[in-house]
Amino acid sequence: MYSVRRYGFFLLMGVVLALEVSAETLTYSKEKPLKFGIDFDYAPLEYVNEKGEPSGLDIKFTEILLKRLNIPYTYSANTWENIAGDVLHGKVDLGMMVFSTYRQHETNYSRAVFRMYYQMITRKGESAGLGLRDVKGKKIAFMESRPVRDTLSKAGAETIIVKDLKMAINELTHGQYDAIICFRYQANFLINAYGNGNLEAEDLTLMSREYCYVSHDKHLIDTINVVLAELEKEGVIEEVYGGVKTSFGGLRIPMWIWFLLSSVVIVALVIVLIQQRIARKRVHMEMVRAQKSEDLKDVFMSNISHALRTPLNAIVGFSDLMKSDESMGRDEVNTLMKLINKNGHQLLHLVNQLMSIGDIVGNKQLFDRMETDIDAEMRLFADEIRPQLKNGVKIDVVGPEGGLKVLLDPKLLRLVTMHMLENAMQHTKEGKIQLSYFMEGGIFHVEVKDTGEGVPEDMKANLFDMLNDKNAYTQEEAPGLGLSICKAIIDRCDGKVGYRENHEDGRGSVFWFWAPVQILNRQ
Repeated sequence: MYSVRRYGFFLLMGVVLALEVSAETLTYSKEKPLKFGIDFDYAPLEYVNEKGEPSGLDIKFTEILLKRLNIPYTYSANTWENIAGDVLHGKVDLGMMVFSTYRQHETNYSRAVFRMYYQMITRKGESAGLGLRDVKGKKIAFMESRPVRDTLSKAGAETIIVKDLKMAINELTHGQYDAIICFRYQANFLINAYGNGNLEAEDLTLMSREYCYVSHDKHLIDTINVVLAELEKEGVIEEVYGGVKTSFGGLRIPMWIWFLLSSVVIVALVIVLIQQRIARKRVHMEMVRAQKSEDLKDVFMSNISHALRTPLNAIVGFSDLMKSDESMGRDEVNTLMKLINKNGHQLLHLVNQLMSIGDIVGNKQLFDRMETDIDAEMRLFADEIRPQLKNGVKIDVVGPEGGLKVLLDPKLLRLVTMHMLENAMQHTKEGKIQLSYFMEGGIFHVEVKDTGEGVPEDMKANLFDMLNDKNAYTQEEAPGLGLSICKAIIDRCDGKVGYRENHEDGRGSVFWFWAPVQILNRQ
């Protein structure tokens, strides 16, 4: 299936990269070194070893970071309660902690070094059915975290705040708690080191958290942000934190989720139908200029209905099977859970795409042009895709020398380019992806070239017209709406979008688009 996932309209680094920050303007020196606060016992990220030396991944990475900035530094080790207070009150210059909305007005956070996901640790054989909706009356231990505490309290759990996870693990094995909630890397470390083979962990549907640098010195954080972007691009963050920098997976889905998904899909479909009825003429003029007959609506609804029914039927069917067959083994349950999870995400992905179509044809995305630094945008797009690439696949960005600034709508540039990059990422198992852009005769061109598996022969003819091809959803797998959304956007911008085979590398695909823009700088 040649599908594309819609990304949200947010820029993580646009403002920071535009700032002229430099380590040379900071005031740290050999006589007055930067003081980096660390936790005595927060393995494997930071701790003091048996020799009294600072150790852990945070120590290793911070040494690389501060060496790159040429900033002299020293360490200040203490208990977490004291170090957190020292960082927030400026008694130490720099530390690392989880981003908190409750503290964001008290101090300065850097961009995320990596994301952390929660797991629940239980005694083996006692985790079945113990999700966040099933903890009422259970004793759940965790280190102080307001989001975790609020979630557990609402669910009716008996919450127990602990200060030492190693001690808590021992107490869990002896029955003092029903479960412990901590981050995934902590769970792996603690179970391997202290679990004695009696514990296991599973993922939770709690929102992931960002692990960041934090300081009272905003200028220091701005400088760190710039270097973090460079280190991520060079793969240094992955090299240091690869063992704990994980993605969300293995989700246990309670039985009520498929009802929620069904409701979301029905509501979204009703919204789209209403938008289409109101904007009927615009749909015909802008999205399907070559086909204006009333049959188009029937084909569109037929395709959408098929795309919705396929994952929804899977969710309902697998859920009913689990509910009716109480003798089902754990392996079978896990397999069905993964299938429910996969189809649930497919439904939500499709709903997002439907909302995109409604916005475009309803003119809610205003196609507002503004000054846009194309070089910065393209680097950002590549940086967001890079961590998701399969092992061995790399991504390159090729642009004109001297940079490029133009007038265009950056959110629409992001939507189309990220669709094509995501498309290339999903279908490239080895080799490379190349994002290139250039100006020619007042026309802005973008190409995404990959060395992937290519486009199936039977899909090439209507690759960008899945919305109005009556045969599009007769295949076993639906091809998705992403490329049709890209075409709708580029058509509105008086441009063109297309595809060709990657003859230069002997395999793969090249997706491209162009649109007229106003250039603001000349090479």
